[in-house]
Amino acid sequence: MSDNTQFDFSIIRTLRLKRGLTAEQLAERAGMTRATVAKIEGGDGNPTLDTIRALSNVFHLSSSELIRLAEVARCEEAEVKSFREKGMNVNHIWFSGFEIYHIRAETGLQYLANPEYHENTAEVCLVLSGRVRVVIAGQFYELGPEMSMRFKALQEHQFDIIEDAEFLTIHHN
Repeated sequence: MSDNTQFDFSIIRTLRLKRGLTAEQLAERAGMTRATVAKIEGGDGNPTLDTIRALSNVFHLSSSELIRLAEVARCEEAEVKSFREKGMNVNHIWFSGFEIYHIRAETGLQYLANPEYHENTAEVCLVLSGRVRVVIAGQFYELGPEMSMRFKALQEHQFDIIEDAEFLTIHHN
């Protein structure tokens, strides 16, 4: 079986500019020549593992994270399922390793999260409108519009709708 994965390490330029570094500064910090940096940023280089490791250290990434960033992206279409559950209108948007639940719920609804929907992931709750109380392991957090929080999805948690609400729950690795 052949692996047709392609890499584009020109992402190095984006990372460098994001951190406000010149090519010379990056080369110095990574212990390589300016010419090597230019070749990699131009997409012409085929960096060694040592070069990847040195660049990763400058950007405070693991080598695998840098390689993942350089992997040529393939667009992925989401699987979308809409359903009504326990008084909530839900759109479930699923990508590999990443899920979004777009939820609309009315005042007074209480929903204890179903452990079947959770793996060892983080969960983000972002309120778009209304008010939601999130209860996590006995702690209460009240969120309004444009407020969010993140927690381990496997923790027992409940959503109490204080005021008609639209919110997102995002599960990610």
